[in-house]
Amino acid sequence: MKVNSFFLSGAVLLNTALPLSAALPNTAAITACASQFTPIHHIQGTGDSSPLAGQQLTTRGVVTAVVYPNSKAAGIVLRGAERGDTAASGSLFIADKAAAATYRPGQPLQITGTVAEVNQLTRLIQLTDIRLCGEATKVQPVTLRLPLTAQQSWEQLEGELLQFSQPLTVNDTYSLGRYGEITLADKRLMTATEVMLPGKDAIALTTAQQERHMLVLDDGLYQQNPDPLLFPAGGLTADNTLRIGDSLSAVEGVLLQDERGYRLLPTKMPQFKAQNPRPAKPEPKPAKALRIASFNVLNYFNGATEQQAFPTRRGASTAAELERQQAKLITALAALDADIIGLLEVENNGYNQKGALAGLTAALNKVASKPYRFIITKQQPGSDAIKVALLYRPSAVSVEGKAAMLLNKPFDWGSRPPLAQSFRHLLSNELVTVSINHFKSKGSCPKDATSKDADQHDGQACWNALRKTSARALSDWLAKQPTGVKTDQQIILGDLNAYRMEDPVRMLEQQGWTYLKAATGPQYSYVYRGRTGSLDHALASPALAKKLAAMQHWAINADEPVLLDYNMEFKSDNLQQLLYAPTPYRSSDHDPLIATFQF
Repeated sequence: MKVNSFFLSGAVLLNTALPLSAALPNTAAITACASQFTPIHHIQGTGDSSPLAGQQLTTRGVVTAVVYPNSKAAGIVLRGAERGDTAASGSLFIADKAAAATYRPGQPLQITGTVAEVNQLTRLIQLTDIRLCGEATKVQPVTLRLPLTAQQSWEQLEGELLQFSQPLTVNDTYSLGRYGEITLADKRLMTATEVMLPGKDAIALTTAQQERHMLVLDDGLYQQNPDPLLFPAGGLTADNTLRIGDSLSAVEGVLLQDERGYRLLPTKMPQFKAQNPRPAKPEPKPAKALRIASFNVLNYFNGATEQQAFPTRRGASTAAELERQQAKLITALAALDADIIGLLEVENNGYNQKGALAGLTAALNKVASKPYRFIITKQQPGSDAIKVALLYRPSAVSVEGKAAMLLNKPFDWGSRPPLAQSFRHLLSNELVTVSINHFKSKGSCPKDATSKDADQHDGQACWNALRKTSARALSDWLAKQPTGVKTDQQIILGDLNAYRMEDPVRMLEQQGWTYLKAATGPQYSYVYRGRTGSLDHALASPALAKKLAAMQHWAINADEPVLLDYNMEFKSDNLQQLLYAPTPYRSSDHDPLIATFQF
């Protein structure tokens, strides 16, 4: 019953109903029970599967929970009448709908059935006899703390009724909407290569996090796309969110397992606390400052240049979704109060008024305090479906030199062509060259495992070699002053698809660029598979870095449930309204970066 792949993907197979401790119909009569039976810890064994699989036998224990009532997967969980070997689990799942409807927690039962391994969970099936052996008693949960100690394993605890003695931190809500699941841990877990160099230690940390620190909490509803949502308390809405970093206390439930890993089926509703409240909008830009921002807008497509606009190639599926997406984005962009904004993942469909970039800018100017314009390049920005772009406020900066793009290798495929433009800050007369960038992602790995771009199993995933080459080429290109404006004040912004300690970011530092770090507040921009880090970065030339007054990651997206975005798929009519608001929260999957300079 080992945990194999990360367990947030796939359909729900194991659930329970809340509260499990509620009284159930009980028509069973107390009968005489045999003195000879097979202890549950013998059935479970100490290996990955039961040593008694396929055998018919009789066992005895106390009901700790009723799970999946009123469903085809209904059953009960039995705690052994004797503990025995502590290296083996002392509890067992009994797959039987009739038992789930008849018995309740605390009742001692003797059961005869066949041992089976189904979806990596040891269970008793095909029951031939079940008897109530005495009066019900109160069931006490086993107290546990995360992380597990070196002597503990989830396998030893399979089927146990557990109670966590510490508050647990929300680390992922990706599957909350589809499957009613959240991932908890003893603290906020960082992506290994965000905090340490790539290599064996980074891989070891990732493995330890998954095996000892993390646990999925299931809402207990045996259905997909539940409505209403049970987490957080009061139900998820656009205003009642559940953010990464929030905490749960009084967490109690039964530990079961399927092919995705271990999960806790709660026996009572935990207590939620908003430890990571939503941040307010950034402070207004100081009067004489220059503010530069970067924002990955998550596939903003309007489909205007396609024969059929909707569904767009990567973004909104309908005109209604585009309206919702745009409303959230312009609220966020306006709140940045930035003089220059680098955009990523804008549809690459030209610069005319029908294009996505022009449409987004026009919508932004309806709500922004000062209007924006966008930079137009003479050349097509690569062949990818998405492009990078630059917005600027003519009231704060003037355009100097030419808009430059690097279109040849390594930016002819994978990493999008970077865009550089020089600006003159009107209040200080200072010249700054801004480069907005989007390196190749970590997905869609090469089929050739011997490729230099294949995953090297050091924590950096695949295409790291391409991202390193992209970083070096970008630095060399900017050193040549590609806009035609000579200035020692330059800044690299964007989604480099590399975490803080990975090769591409460190290579830029080795080339003389200064990493711009926030003095306070969040230091991350992205959450993936229950781990937090930053794929979005800002690095400045030494001359410009000296002028940095403030650096900020505005944590409006990565911490929020994906369910609160603009999409309408897999949502009932009720949830489409309940979960959406034209606010900046979950306007994208990446958090924007804001760098403010004083000259």
